[in-house]
Amino acid sequence: MKDKKVYSIIVGVMLVALVVAALPTQAASLRNIHGQVYIDNVLASTGVTVKLIPEFNDPDTDDTDANGNYVLNFMGDDYEECTFSVKYLGVWYPTTPPTLDLEADEIGYDVDLHVTTGSGDGDGDSDGDGDGDGDGDGDGDGDVGGGGYVPSGPTNQPPVADASASEQFGYIGESINFDGSLSSDSDGTIKLYEWDFDNDGVYDYSSNSSSTTTHTFDVEDTYPVTLRVTDDLGAKDTDTVVVVISKPNIPPTEPTIDGLLEGIKGTEYYYSFRSTDEDNDTIQYFINWGDGEVTETEFLPNGTATMQNHSWASAGKYILTVKAYDNETVSATNQTTILIDVHLVAGIGYLIDDEGDGTYDSLHNDTSGSETDVEKQDDGTYLLDDDGDGEWDYVYDIETNTLTAYSEPTPEPDNSALIVLAIIVILFLIVLGYLVKRGNDKKKKAAAAAAAKKSQPKKKTTGKKPKK
Repeated sequence: MKDKKVYSIIVGVMLVALVVAALPTQAASLRNIHGQVYIDNVLASTGVTVKLIPEFNDPDTDDTDANGNYVLNFMGDDYEECTFSVKYLGVWYPTTPPTLDLEADEIGYDVDLHVTTGSGDGDGDSDGDGDGDGDGDGDGDGDVGGGGYVPSGPTNQPPVADASASEQFGYIGESINFDGSLSSDSDGTIKLYEWDFDNDGVYDYSSNSSSTTTHTFDVEDTYPVTLRVTDDLGAKDTDTVVVVISKPNIPPTEPTIDGLLEGIKGTEYYYSFRSTDEDNDTIQYFINWGDGEVTETEFLPNGTATMQNHSWASAGKYILTVKAYDNETVSATNQTTILIDVHLVAGIGYLIDDEGDGTYDSLHNDTSGSETDVEKQDDGTYLLDDDGDGEWDYVYDIETNTLTAYSEPTPEPDNSALIVLAIIVILFLIVLGYLVKRGNDKKKKAAAAAAAKKSQPKKKTTGKKPKK
């Protein structure tokens, strides 16, 4: 008998095992639905019950906390659709949204439930059980009826989200301004601003005080950006703006300049300008010749050089500048100095050949902007009056490009008195010599006469008296 009983137990266990083995298996995982409950657009408080239909697994209901939050946990992967019911002040109500599609690969859902408790069509069937009493107890006695509880006092008006003041165009890596300041709440204040920048349903930025923020995008694309606002009673609203992010235009390269840097006035000179554009855009050149004339070219294919000619009407130092434009952005400016009938003097300015004859006539001072006279000396150097005070300040050697301070030459001694004295002495000596010579000549003449007289013979005397 005992063996028979043991045998029966063994057979029973085996049969149970076979039955369990024959049942279909179901892969299941823990999943949840969470969110907030709003009663007539007002955030619910503690004690509002949320029910999940069908009842997947216990627990299938949850009571809201002080901020209207609920969490429903359930097991299962083979359900495609569920509905919600909310019990408020003893009455079960349908919700918005009415249904939720469950996906096999989704673990959690964020769903805000909205309940309207206003008077209905009179059948009181707010709980969906069809008994017409609206209390959800199934006894059909119509305790509340008329569609359920009718609240007292005014109904909260939800806020209005408005993101239209945001920037809707921008470039990769550039800060884009988002502005929700046009949002409003007719019967309260907005307490929370939230922004979803990547359209994934998760709000990336939130603020309790500021309606504005910035964001950068790293990829060229079109982005729907959503603003969600929450008022002081917990009601929410959303608004979406579309932001177009593109690759920024790259400016053309700084143009090159090729041509003569020195010349004479009235003569045409040719210059070549060339730039390239990484975006392969066509290029336009703006050339400022430094004398008040500007040349604007047509748009040319990327990398094409333009040849332009120009003459300057007067002597001077001119700054030639050029920049390239690709119809969106402008290149850096390149510049060079053109010398027309002038010669640079380091540290001061430049000499100007006004007549074009190879001799410089004036000095331009770069600091003061004034022009002063110069004087070319016999040795080819120039005397410069740098400060215009009428006195020479420098001696400039144009051949060696050297500048030295000017100093007054040492005055030669005045020997005019000595020269006069020397002349007088010479004249005196001449006169004296003449007089001495004359005296000597007279003496010689007298001596000669005396000698001649002595040499004459004497006449004989006869003693006869001369006849009367």
